[in-house]
Amino acid sequence: MPVLAGLPSPTQIGLSRNIIHSFQNDLLECYSDADLVRHICESPRLTPFSRISRLSTKYLAKVYQPHLVEDSVRAVEIARQLGVRVPSIKRKIEFNDRTFCIMECIEGTTLEEAWAKLGWFASIKLAVQLRHAINLLRSVTSSTAGSLATGECRSFWLEDYYGVPARSSPDNITSFIKFWAGFISIRHAIKTAAQGLVYFKGYTPPTARTFVFTHHDLAPRNILLDYSGQLWLVDWDYAGFYPRYFEYASMYNFSTPQDWNLFARMRWHLFTWIAAGRSEKERRVLEQIRSKFTRFNVGRRFHILANSIPTRIPVS
Repeated sequence: MPVLAGLPSPTQIGLSRNIIHSFQNDLLECYSDADLVRHICESPRLTPFSRISRLSTKYLAKVYQPHLVEDSVRAVEIARQLGVRVPSIKRKIEFNDRTFCIMECIEGTTLEEAWAKLGWFASIKLAVQLRHAINLLRSVTSSTAGSLATGECRSFWLEDYYGVPARSSPDNITSFIKFWAGFISIRHAIKTAAQGLVYFKGYTPPTARTFVFTHHDLAPRNILLDYSGQLWLVDWDYAGFYPRYFEYASMYNFSTPQDWNLFARMRWHLFTWIAAGRSEKERRVLEQIRSKFTRFNVGRRFHILANSIPTRIPVS
């Protein structure tokens, strides 16, 4: 049996084939919601704590919190309309406090698993293919940042304790990045907030007046390579409108696999450069500010109060 979307086979996880084959693909639209939920709960998962179940050889099922699913579904719909290869969502089920999406299963493997065995030429060909998909996404723009349906900014580059508000303006994003780029300590933050000083005069990535549609999590685990050599993009949970350089930076949001040698890492650098455009200086700034607000999660509190800055979570 081929590997499907990078998922383990039933024998690899010690589960009976009967669990998977008890689900009838051609009856997907006929099953009641309760029957589908039962099949999903009985199906093998990617890992013990994964939100993805392998419903059959043709379908996967993913569970969402109800307030998150609308944004992901909308992102998938827009991407498909643009011509980006995305597994289609076949059915959505709301059950108790959870929402399930059943989607097609793509035969192939993740780029993370395939990467160590690829050569330079194949890597460049795939990078050009991904570049086309990213350019299609970037053709859709917005004057405000955030997800496509609710406008919530769920970017892991913007997640200190207070966050930024839904449908943030370019000024909101610039203020966030500039503060954390210049952050030194809580004491320094209190002092500069009280004196009304400019926080940082060094380099901060420029924020355009319009944001682009961004997948936001194109790590190799979320890029599938099918058996015909085509790339598919999965896991659109973080997708939304963000600065262009967020896409490049997010392609490094993973731990390098142990089987990636020096040349594999060099190929990934070239791959990201071709696919998303090189934004290395901006990536380093984002990684620096992320390390700061991870350690000092409420460090922006006094800056917010002193300057009446809008946030997702109100400052009390």
